Formats: sequence, structure tokens, C-alpha cells
Amino acid sequence: MSIKTKTIIILIILSLTPYIITMGILGNAYRTDIEERVRYDMQNQLDITVDRLDQTLRSLDNDLRFVSSLDVMNDIITQDLDQRIFSLLLLKKNDLNLIGNFFVLDTSERVVASTDIESLGEIYSGPRFEALPIFSTFDERQAGTLLVDYSEENLTRLFPQTDTLRYSMLSSQAALPQDLQRGDYILVERPLEQRPEWRVVLAQDTDFAFSALNRLTRVFFIALVIGVFTIATVAYLIANYIVNPILALSTTARSITRTQDYSQRVAVNRKDEIGQLSTAFNHMISGMQEMIARVREEGENRLKLAQEKDRAEMLQTLSNKLSKYLSPQIYESIFSGEKDVTLSSSRKKLTIFFSDIVNFTGTTDKMESEDLTQLLNQYLDEMTSIALEYGATVDKYIGDAIMIFFGDPHTKGVTEDAVNCVRMAVAMQKRVNELQGEWQAAGFTKPFKIRIGIHTGFCTVGNFGTENRMEYTIIGSSVNLASRIESSARPDSIYLSEDTYLLVKNAFQCIPVESVVPKGLSDPLQLYRVVTMLDEQELIQLDAQGVSLMLEKSQISPQTRQQLQDILQQLDSGSED
Repeated sequence: MSIKTKTIIILIILSLTPYIITMGILGNAYRTDIEERVRYDMQNQLDITVDRLDQTLRSLDNDLRFVSSLDVMNDIITQDLDQRIFSLLLLKKNDLNLIGNFFVLDTSERVVASTDIESLGEIYSGPRFEALPIFSTFDERQAGTLLVDYSEENLTRLFPQTDTLRYSMLSSQAALPQDLQRGDYILVERPLEQRPEWRVVLAQDTDFAFSALNRLTRVFFIALVIGVFTIATVAYLIANYIVNPILALSTTARSITRTQDYSQRVAVNRKDEIGQLSTAFNHMISGMQEMIARVREEGENRLKLAQEKDRAEMLQTLSNKLSKYLSPQIYESIFSGEKDVTLSSSRKKLTIFFSDIVNFTGTTDKMESEDLTQLLNQYLDEMTSIALEYGATVDKYIGDAIMIFFGDPHTKGVTEDAVNCVRMAVAMQKRVNELQGEWQAAGFTKPFKIRIGIHTGFCTVGNFGTENRMEYTIIGSSVNLASRIESSARPDSIYLSEDTYLLVKNAFQCIPVESVVPKGLSDPLQLYRVVTMLDEQELIQLDAQGVSLMLEKSQISPQTRQQLQDILQQLDSGSED
């Protein structure tokens, strides 16, 4: 389907849709309004008729009550029935133009007076439209009954029947006549107030009620057809006006593509946006040859740039791979130019961290190499992530051991570096305890336990090795001392040298442990253990007047326990004295 055909169809749809919808809404609203008006008028007319029928029934009721209360009715008791009662009933029947008869019954239901002469003396068994008791005016006892056989023709003759309106009176339970059930009539109904068992139905022929609407509908369809034709014609003309210049542009573009002849132009004599588009198209064609030459030149330049980009990407990939073998701080310092890759070093005070897995060989000797590799790599990955989080420089992995230091190439000060190192150690111990549950769930029955040693002292830090192969690390006695402290630590514990303890004692609770004499030193070195959440469950502390006590339950020997008991007995003896 061409764009011209599509444009014509779209314009016709866009134009006709709101037109048809609007006409449909207006026609439906007009039909609904007419139907409501017809029903309203019919209901008003029905109300007037029903009120008239109710008034007739009320008049009949009043007349019966009046007749039943006359003194002449005492003749029923005295059996002195003469022409007076008959004349009274006949007069009332004529006065009401009654279709039906009045009956006066005695207490045995025998007709003693009636406008129907043939029923005199018989027991009454006919219909009782309305019956009133007759009471004696002498002693107020019931003398008989006055009733009327009232035909519904007395009411239906009051209907104002016309050629278009049809009244029907039906019982409340009776169904509508068959002809009224076909839907050819508009129906309204209302029950009689005086006789609720009767209802009056008013029907009006639908064709007559909507005759004006039907005429309007024919006019509506004629206007709709005219409108559709007019809109379609206008849409066709507008589509031609819009699309023909676009088709000319399309034809010229295809010709240029096929022949590569850039001398062709589009001739459109219009000043609107399409004319501007044609002018821009012609300018574009004029610049195509120059652009082709530039594209060729730029293609050569881009080829060179692509080759350089490939080399840069290769170098970037290589640097990313090399970064896996260096600490992030060292990597950034080297690649940012902050440090030169030369054999040089400096003297700095650092906080050195060592950790290893307790009894690593005994724990892993029965494990498959694949499981061991997975477990060890997970452990080292978790510990390294924590170290980097606290700003540490990861120096190296020595099997299952990790060597880390704080203070180079970036430092926050000796005290803050030491505090961060201990915080990192506590976080590592906590994470290892969490991993133990995961490892046990994975089937590793002997989960890792680590020990940690930390020392703060002066070290030589820099690049060591040869010009062809060098390593950025730290050396010195402080490094060896940190390693010795880690070897002295118990499983799941963090040991500090006194130098580190003095820097972090305000930030962490520490308890003194055994003194050791490191290799190469003659004086003993006091060590301190950081109290973690697990340690707090094993500690008993008492700070009160005259006493300061700290006990570690798991480390109390039987001899020490006996000494404590002796001290308590001495205290008890002193109290008694």
C-alpha cells in the first residue's frame, strides 16, 4: 500500500471518526430524550385517569355508606318492606349510571330488596364488589347487608381511548395481553388506590410515539452520507497536496541511488515545510560529492585511529590483568605516576598484620585438591575484601598465611592506621566464624580457624629485587616480630604487641597474655589479646572497691582454681575475725 493511499485512509478515518461518534451520541441522546418525554406524558395522563377512577370508587363507597345509614333500612327488621327501599336503590343506580345492581340482604343472606327484581327472595351467591353492614337505628344491632355487584365496565368506560393510546384494566396478578408483550408498545401502569388488586395499563404504539424521531433518523443518515462523501473528497485533495511533493522526493532519491548521478534536483515550488525539505534535499545532494571525498579521507584516518585504539585496549587489558597481581594502592600509585618502578625504598613506621590457618595441613590433608582449592580461594577472597574495605595494603599470600600492612603508600597517621588494622582483624575473625557454618553445611567437617598477630614498628618499604624482576614489599625486624606474635597466638584470637596495644587501648578492650622472647631478642615481649564478642563469653570481670579481677574461664588451670579458693577462704576467715 502506497503512502498516498495510507494518508488518504488515515485522513478519512481521523475526520470521520469524531463526526460519526458525535452524530451517534446526539442521535442516541435525542432518542432517549424523546422516549423519556413520551413516558412522562403517558404517566401524567395515566395518573389523571387513575385519580378519576379512584374518585369514582370513593363516591360509590360514600353513597353506599349513606344509603346503609338511612332510617328506611329499619324495614328489614320489621319485615315491612315496601317500595321505599327499592325506589331508593333504583334512584341511586340511575344516578350513578351503574352497570350492575344493588342488593339488600337480611341476616340469613336472603335478598329482601334489589334493583334486580328476579333475585328477590333468593339466597345471594353472586360477586361482592363492596358490602357494608346495615345496623338498626333502634338498638344498633346488625339488620342486614348492603352490597353492590359492580362491573369493571363502570371504570373502563371512563378511559379516554384514542387511536394511539390504549387503556387496559387488569388484576395485579394477570399477565399482559399477548399483543402488548411483543415490544410494539411503550407501557406505563399504576394500581388503583381504592382497589390495589386492579391495575391500569396505558400503552402507546411505538411507531407513532417515535414518528418524529424516525423522520429525524432518515435526515441524519442522509446528512451522514453527505458528510462522509464530503470528508472523503476533502481528504483525497489534502492527501494529494501533502504526498505528491514527498513522492517526487522519493522518486528522485531512488534515481540518484540507482544511477549515482548527483546532478539531479527536485523542483517543488512551495514555501511551506515541504518546500523547505525540498530545498534542503537539493543542498544535501550538492554536498554529497564533497562529503564522499571527505569520507574517504576520514576513513583512512579512522583506520589509523582504530589501530591505535586496539593497541590502547590491549594495553588496558594487560594492565587490568597485571592489577590482579598487585595491591590496589600499589597499582594506582604506579599507573598514576606517583611512584617510579625503580629499586628504591624508604623508612616508615607501619602496622604489620600476619594471619594463618591453625593446623592447615592436618585440616586439609584428607581433602581433595579441588575442594581444598575452592575452600582456600574463598577464604583468601573474603579476607582480601575485608582488608581492602579498611584501606590495607595486601603484601602477599604465603600459602594459607596473609601478610598485610597499614601506613604505605597512603596513611591516616600511625594511631589511626593501627586502629584500622585491629578493626580489620576483628572483622576477619567475625567473618571466619560466619563462614564456618557455611563450610559445615557444605560438608567440610573441619572448618578453618585462624590466628592473627599485629605489631607496629619501623620498616623499610619499597621495591626490592633486580631491574628485571622486582617486588614492592616491607622488610625489617618489625616484620619478623609480627610473624612471631602471630605464631604465638591461640586459635580464634588476635594478639598485639605492646607498641600496638598502646596505640589502640582506648578503642579496644585488651587483656595481657603471656610474655614471649622472640628469636633474636633477649628481653621478653608482653603480648595482649583483643577481646572480641566470642571472648566476652569466656571472661569474668569484677571492678569494685578494693578489688579488680579479670578471669578467662577456659585458661584457668586446676592449680590456679585452687589458689582462688584459698584466697576466698582467707577472706572468709578475715571476716569472722
